[in-house]
Order: sequence, then C-alpha cells, then structure tokens
Amino acid sequence: MSIESLCALFFEFSNEDRLRILKRLQQDHMTVTALSRELDLTTQETSRHLARLGETGLTKKNPNGTHSLTGYGELPLTQIEGFMFTSNHRAYFQTHDLTGIPPEFVSRIGELGEARFIDDIMVIFHLIEQMGRESQEYIYRLTDKYILTAIPAWEDALTRGVEFRLLEPTDIVVPPEFDRGTVIADAVNRGQFQVRKTDKVNVFLALNESKVAAIGFPTNEGRMDYRGFVSEDPQVHIWAKDLYEKYWAKATPVIR
Repeated sequence: MSIESLCALFFEFSNEDRLRILKRLQQDHMTVTALSRELDLTTQETSRHLARLGETGLTKKNPNGTHSLTGYGELPLTQIEGFMFTSNHRAYFQTHDLTGIPPEFVSRIGELGEARFIDDIMVIFHLIEQMGRESQEYIYRLTDKYILTAIPAWEDALTRGVEFRLLEPTDIVVPPEFDRGTVIADAVNRGQFQVRKTDKVNVFLALNESKVAAIGFPTNEGRMDYRGFVSEDPQVHIWAKDLYEKYWAKATPVIR
C-alpha cells in the first residue's frame, strides 16, 4: 500500500476550490467557462485546477469541451462524504462513541450528510411524538428510554393500522407510571406491536416510512445521549433503516 499516493489524493482534496470543482462535476459535465461562472472563479484559476485534477486522473476533458469526473474521481468523492460529515460535527463526535455499532455502518456514515443535528432533547422527543402522529405504515424505535408523552401518538397510529416495532435492552427499567392500555395490549396480541430485546443498545433510533426523527449515540462515558440527528433525506433514511433491521434481526422476540 502506497502512503504517498494516498497523501497525494488528500492533497488534491485539501484545496477548497478543487474540491468544489469536483463536487460540481459529480452532478454534471461542465465547461471551464460554466464552472468559473458558477463557482465565482476566474477562468485561469479554473483551468489551472482542472489541469491538476486531470494530471492526477480525477477528471478528464471530453471531446465536446466539457470536463467530467473519471471513475477514479467518483470513488474517493463518495468516500470523502464520511470525512465531511464527521468534520462538520467534530465537537459531537469528539465526545461520542460509535465503536458499538457495526463497522459497515461507520464506513457508511457519509450517508448521514444531509442530517441536521438537534442539540435539544425536548425537541427530539417532540419530533418523535410528531412522527407517531404522522406515520402511515410503520414506526421503528430502538431505545433504552420510554417517552411517556408519545404514548397517545402510538395508540392513534396503532388505531390507523400502523405497524410498530420496539427494540429495547434486556435490562430496561419500565417507568412505574407506564400503562400500555388496551390499544397497545390488543396490538401486541395480534402481532401489530412487536417487541424484541437486545443485550445492549449502542444507538438511539426513531423512524417511520418517511423520516428519521432521531439518531443518537452514547457518550464516551457510556451514557446514551438523546440529542442527535434528524432528517427526511432518503439516503439518511436508508442508513437508519438498514441499521435498525440489522439489530432487529439479531434481537430476541418477546412473547406477551
């Protein structure tokens, strides 16, 4: 493995203008003039950057005069999304631990690029409650904490025929004031409300068929942090649903 070639690649990405050019060419083939105008660069600057990028094999000039990414240029741009996401939220990831989630999902962390960070637990809980009211197909929850204020929204969703999956740790402490009531009890009996147990919860998840209301990770001290990321972006949703399905498949069904 050549460290020199990797350093050379990172050097090209370290220039903000070259990275902007690459990101724009990821969307479409463009001429020097069009790139210069859109990115507010001089044609000389754009030409110089494209010459460098062409020499490293990241871009190519097409017969019609436009420039585009090569296959080699496409690959690292996809991979760099993870670096961009974690660097944009550096303060968060300095204090949170992702080592408990499967490595393939850490590798795919760039798929969360369009997610917004919400630094307020009450806002997150409100979004989870709102998600319940809006759900039409399913609600998936992975949590070590019951949000009692969301129970009425769960019951309304179940009445509408929404499927509910609850994944929780084996040692979860159920609040004494929690009363699942007849709506949830009946849904459990007919298999509409399913519960599974897992040894340890390494992520906090709440999603339905159209949005992700919460993605949170434990702190470096091991406490779950309910602040986190939310999104309606399809790519974020795929990441969250895939992770949930992986945990769900390994969890133990609860017979009630």
